[in-house]
Amino acid sequence: MKRIKNVFVPLSFALLAGCAPDVPDSIPLPTQICVRTLHHTWPISDCTVYVKYNADSFPGYNQPGAYFDAVFKTDKDGRGCIKPVPEGRHWLVAIGYDSLYYPHDVIGNMPVTIALDGVAKLDTIIYVTEKH
Repeated sequence: MKRIKNVFVPLSFALLAGCAPDVPDSIPLPTQICVRTLHHTWPISDCTVYVKYNADSFPGYNQPGAYFDAVFKTDKDGRGCIKPVPEGRHWLVAIGYDSLYYPHDVIGNMPVTIALDGVAKLDTIIYVTEKH
């Protein structure tokens, strides 16, 4: 009996330890950036919004897509969101197409700051204008 008891105790401990949930590698931030892209009060659908995290200055419109840290598109109402985003000062660069006005290519940008103890969820408008 002694032999079974020695085997049973470690085995039961191993079974109990195996039932514990895994500790997550990271906890998602409750942060989000939502935009609406407008040109002359009209929504710009399918507008590409590039995000450069922790940027001190405007990254420009001519950077390749891989230069940016994230990207999302706006829907038919010109609305789009990305979440989670890290805390910090980021730049949004919007590039779209407006079939109602010439020239059709439109661009816009804006800096945003996300902070858990400040604005963690931002909902804003990016006004875009003709690209010259």
